Amino acid sequence: MHTYQIAKSVLNDYKNDKLSEQRVDFLIAQANEQLDEIATNEALYKSFLQHVNAPQKVDKIILWILFMSSESICDEYINEFNKGFREIIPISDLADLLLYIIHLKKVKNIELDGFDYLVAYDKEGIEEVDQYSFTNALLYIQKSKEVVMEF
Repeated sequence: MHTYQIAKSVLNDYKNDKLSEQRVDFLIAQANEQLDEIATNEALYKSFLQHVNAPQKVDKIILWILFMSSESICDEYINEFNKGFREIIPISDLADLLLYIIHLKKVKNIELDGFDYLVAYDKEGIEEVDQYSFTNALLYIQKSKEVVMEF
């Protein structure tokens, strides 16, 4: 996972400049709400867990990233619960949460259950989430290095 390779200072600056506490809180609340909704259908929840081969102990944020990075799980979730939104969860939501949890691990030294599994996970859409997240960090670095030149 490329995002995990981002330097602590960049992660910290990106988190402080680009990811507001309100955005993170909203994404976490959304993830928890959707996971609770999925858990109301025990058979579906178990099939999703089996599909991503999730570890027994996994943080909810990580589980949500695993679930929603899978196009087939996302489609099934939307259909099962009659969601009135597009057939995908915006990749920017997943990428922001990915940067946030990597920030927690590398900058704040906070352990999340299933973190190592997520970093090594190489199925379906997680690569797209990782690329989007990493690209956002690179763009942030580029913008921070730009200076105004006067002639």
